[in-house]
Amino acid sequence: MTKKGKKYLISLFTLLLLFMIGTSAMADDDDEHDHDEKYEYNLKSDDDEDDEEWENEQQTPFNAEQQNEYWNIWSREPRNDPNNALPITAPSEVKVLSDTKEMRVYLIPQDGQLLASIDALATVLGAERTYYPQSKIAKLTKADLELVVRSGSNAAFENKLKTPMPTKAVAYENSLYIPVSVGANAFGYRVLWDNKKSLLIFQSIN
Repeated sequence: MTKKGKKYLISLFTLLLLFMIGTSAMADDDDEHDHDEKYEYNLKSDDDEDDEEWENEQQTPFNAEQQNEYWNIWSREPRNDPNNALPITAPSEVKVLSDTKEMRVYLIPQDGQLLASIDALATVLGAERTYYPQSKIAKLTKADLELVVRSGSNAAFENKLKTPMPTKAVAYENSLYIPVSVGANAFGYRVLWDNKKSLLIFQSIN
Protein backbone atom coordinates (compact mmCIF):
# COMPACT_ATOMS: atom_id res chain seq x y z
CA MET A 1 0.00 0.00 0.00
CA THR A 2 1.27 3.48 -0.86
CA LYS A 3 2.04 6.16 1.74
CA LYS A 4 -0.85 8.18 0.37
CA GLY A 5 -3.21 5.23 0.87
CA LYS A 6 -2.02 4.69 4.47
CA LYS A 7 -2.53 8.39 5.29
CA TYR A 8 -6.03 8.20 3.85
CA LEU A 9 -6.93 5.15 5.98
CA ILE A 10 -5.52 6.76 9.16
CA SER A 11 -7.52 9.95 8.51
CA LEU A 12 -10.70 7.93 7.90
CA PHE A 13 -10.20 5.89 11.08
CA THR A 14 -9.59 9.06 13.14
CA LEU A 15 -12.78 10.71 11.83
CA LEU A 16 -14.80 7.58 12.58
CA LEU A 17 -13.43 7.42 16.14
CA LEU A 18 -14.25 11.11 16.81
CA PHE A 19 -17.78 10.60 15.47
CA MET A 20 -18.37 7.63 17.80
CA ILE A 21 -17.12 9.54 20.86
CA GLY A 22 -19.29 12.57 20.04
CA THR A 23 -22.42 10.43 19.54
CA SER A 24 -21.85 8.68 22.89
CA ALA A 25 -21.51 11.99 24.76
CA MET A 26 -24.70 13.35 23.18
CA ALA A 27 -26.58 10.19 24.18
CA ASP A 28 -25.45 10.59 27.80
CA ASP A 29 -26.65 14.22 27.86
CA ASP A 30 -30.01 13.19 26.40
CA ASP A 31 -30.42 10.44 29.01
CA GLU A 32 -29.85 12.91 31.89
CA HIS A 33 -32.28 15.41 30.37
CA ASP A 34 -34.93 12.73 29.84
CA HIS A 35 -34.59 11.53 33.45
CA ASP A 36 -35.13 15.01 34.91
CA GLU A 37 -38.03 15.72 32.60
CA LYS A 38 -39.68 12.39 33.37
CA TYR A 39 -39.45 12.88 37.15
CA GLU A 40 -40.39 16.56 37.43
CA TYR A 41 -42.78 17.06 34.55
CA ASN A 42 -44.23 13.86 33.08
CA LEU A 43 -44.22 11.01 35.64
CA LYS A 44 -45.69 8.81 32.89
CA SER A 45 -45.25 5.37 31.32
CA ASP A 46 -43.65 3.08 33.91
CA ASP A 47 -45.82 4.54 36.69
CA ASP A 48 -49.16 3.94 34.98
CA GLU A 49 -49.35 0.17 35.54
CA ASP A 50 -48.69 0.52 39.27
CA ASP A 51 -51.28 3.31 39.53
CA GLU A 52 -53.89 1.06 37.89
CA GLU A 53 -52.99 -1.79 40.22
CA TRP A 54 -53.47 0.45 43.29
CA GLU A 55 -56.72 1.83 41.88
CA ASN A 56 -58.09 -1.67 41.31
CA GLU A 57 -57.31 -2.58 44.91
CA GLN A 58 -59.11 0.54 46.10
CA GLN A 59 -62.24 -0.40 44.15
CA THR A 60 -62.69 -3.62 46.12
CA PRO A 61 -65.16 -3.38 49.05
CA PHE A 62 -63.57 -2.15 52.28
CA ASN A 63 -63.09 -5.06 54.68
CA ALA A 64 -63.70 -4.18 58.35
CA GLU A 65 -61.18 -6.86 59.37
CA GLN A 66 -58.40 -4.90 57.68
CA GLN A 67 -56.55 -2.14 59.49
CA ASN A 68 -58.79 0.92 59.66
CA GLU A 69 -58.18 3.65 57.09
CA TYR A 70 -58.73 7.11 58.58
CA TRP A 71 -59.26 10.37 56.71
CA ASN A 72 -56.65 12.20 58.84
CA ILE A 73 -53.85 9.58 58.80
CA TRP A 74 -51.83 8.63 55.72
CA SER A 75 -51.19 4.88 56.07
CA ARG A 76 -49.15 4.79 52.82
CA GLU A 77 -51.10 1.68 51.83
CA PRO A 78 -53.13 1.24 48.61
CA ARG A 79 -56.51 1.30 50.31
CA ASN A 80 -59.27 3.73 51.26
CA ASP A 81 -62.54 3.72 53.14
CA PRO A 82 -64.99 5.88 51.16
CA ASN A 83 -67.42 5.63 54.08
CA ASN A 84 -65.16 7.53 56.50
CA ALA A 85 -67.15 9.93 58.69
CA LEU A 86 -65.79 13.36 57.74
CA PRO A 87 -66.06 16.57 59.81
CA ILE A 88 -67.69 18.35 56.85
CA THR A 89 -70.09 16.97 54.24
CA ALA A 90 -69.92 19.69 51.56
CA PRO A 91 -67.10 21.82 50.09
CA SER A 92 -66.53 24.76 52.41
CA GLU A 93 -63.98 27.06 54.05
CA VAL A 94 -62.70 25.80 57.38
CA LYS A 95 -60.54 27.50 59.98
CA VAL A 96 -57.11 25.86 60.12
CA LEU A 97 -54.46 26.20 62.83
CA SER A 98 -50.82 25.20 62.35
CA ASP A 99 -48.16 26.08 64.94
CA THR A 100 -48.83 29.80 65.42
CA LYS A 101 -50.47 30.28 62.01
CA GLU A 102 -54.23 30.54 61.60
CA MET A 103 -56.05 30.80 58.29
CA ARG A 104 -59.14 29.67 56.42
CA VAL A 105 -58.76 26.83 53.90
CA TYR A 106 -61.21 25.60 51.29
CA LEU A 107 -61.75 21.85 51.78
CA ILE A 108 -63.49 19.32 49.54
CA PRO A 109 -64.89 16.09 51.03
CA GLN A 110 -64.44 13.29 48.48
CA ASP A 111 -64.20 9.49 48.63
CA GLY A 112 -63.89 9.47 52.42
CA GLN A 113 -61.05 12.03 52.39
CA LEU A 114 -60.72 15.78 52.91
CA LEU A 115 -58.92 17.41 49.98
CA ALA A 116 -57.05 20.73 50.15
CA SER A 117 -55.18 22.63 47.46
CA ILE A 118 -51.40 22.41 47.31
CA ASP A 119 -51.33 26.21 47.58
CA ALA A 120 -53.16 26.17 50.91
CA LEU A 121 -51.11 23.24 52.21
CA ALA A 122 -47.86 25.00 51.27
CA THR A 123 -48.93 28.07 53.28
CA VAL A 124 -50.12 26.06 56.29
CA LEU A 125 -47.01 23.85 56.37
CA GLY A 126 -44.47 26.56 55.51
CA ALA A 127 -43.43 24.68 52.37
CA GLU A 128 -42.40 25.83 48.89
CA ARG A 129 -44.84 24.99 46.11
CA THR A 130 -44.18 24.46 42.40
CA TYR A 131 -47.00 23.72 39.96
CA TYR A 132 -46.70 22.71 36.29
CA PRO A 133 -50.15 23.51 34.81
CA GLN A 134 -49.65 21.73 31.48
CA SER A 135 -48.79 18.37 33.01
CA LYS A 136 -50.80 19.09 36.22
CA ILE A 137 -47.91 18.06 38.45
CA ALA A 138 -47.21 19.70 41.79
CA LYS A 139 -44.13 19.64 43.99
CA LEU A 140 -43.99 20.67 47.65
CA THR A 141 -40.62 21.05 49.37
CA LYS A 142 -39.51 21.99 52.86
CA ALA A 143 -35.91 21.63 54.03
CA ASP A 144 -34.88 18.15 52.83
CA LEU A 145 -38.47 16.89 52.43
CA GLU A 146 -40.23 16.64 49.06
CA LEU A 147 -43.65 15.53 47.83
CA VAL A 148 -44.55 15.24 44.13
CA VAL A 149 -48.09 14.45 42.95
CA ARG A 150 -49.91 14.39 39.61
CA SER A 151 -53.58 15.01 38.80
CA GLY A 152 -55.52 11.82 38.14
CA SER A 153 -52.99 9.61 39.92
CA ASN A 154 -53.08 8.09 43.40
CA ALA A 155 -49.28 7.73 43.38
CA ALA A 156 -47.18 10.25 45.30
CA PHE A 157 -43.40 10.54 45.23
CA GLU A 158 -42.41 11.11 48.86
CA ASN A 159 -38.71 11.99 48.91
CA LYS A 160 -38.49 10.28 45.49
CA LEU A 161 -40.07 7.07 46.85
CA LYS A 162 -43.26 6.09 45.04
CA THR A 163 -46.05 5.75 47.60
CA PRO A 164 -49.83 5.18 47.23
CA MET A 165 -52.28 7.87 48.37
CA PRO A 166 -55.79 6.96 49.64
CA THR A 167 -57.39 8.72 46.65
CA LYS A 168 -56.35 10.45 43.43
CA ALA A 169 -55.08 14.02 43.23
CA VAL A 170 -57.65 16.22 41.48
CA ALA A 171 -57.21 19.42 39.46
CA TYR A 172 -59.59 22.22 40.50
CA GLU A 173 -59.48 25.99 39.99
CA ASN A 174 -55.96 26.08 38.52
CA SER A 175 -54.53 24.10 41.42
CA LEU A 176 -54.13 20.51 42.56
CA TYR A 177 -56.10 19.07 45.48
CA ILE A 178 -54.74 16.20 47.59
CA PRO A 179 -55.80 14.57 50.89
CA VAL A 180 -54.85 16.76 53.86
CA SER A 181 -53.39 13.68 55.57
CA VAL A 182 -50.90 13.21 52.73
CA GLY A 183 -49.69 16.81 52.79
CA ALA A 184 -49.51 16.95 56.58
CA ASN A 185 -47.91 13.56 57.29
CA ALA A 186 -45.33 13.98 54.51
CA PHE A 187 -43.96 17.05 56.31
CA GLY A 188 -44.10 15.82 59.89
CA TYR A 189 -47.57 16.95 61.00
CA ARG A 190 -50.60 15.08 62.30
CA VAL A 191 -54.15 16.24 61.55
CA LEU A 192 -56.72 16.73 64.32
CA TRP A 193 -60.29 18.00 64.32
CA ASP A 194 -61.72 20.15 67.12
CA ASN A 195 -65.46 19.60 66.85
CA LYS A 196 -66.43 22.33 69.34
CA LYS A 197 -64.52 25.03 67.46
CA SER A 198 -64.97 23.50 63.97
CA LEU A 199 -61.19 23.80 63.71
CA LEU A 200 -58.73 21.71 61.70
CA ILE A 201 -55.39 21.47 63.50
CA PHE A 202 -52.01 20.63 61.97
CA GLN A 203 -49.85 19.53 64.91
CA SER A 204 -46.10 19.10 64.48
CA ILE A 205 -44.82 15.67 65.53
CA ASN A 206 -41.11 16.51 65.22
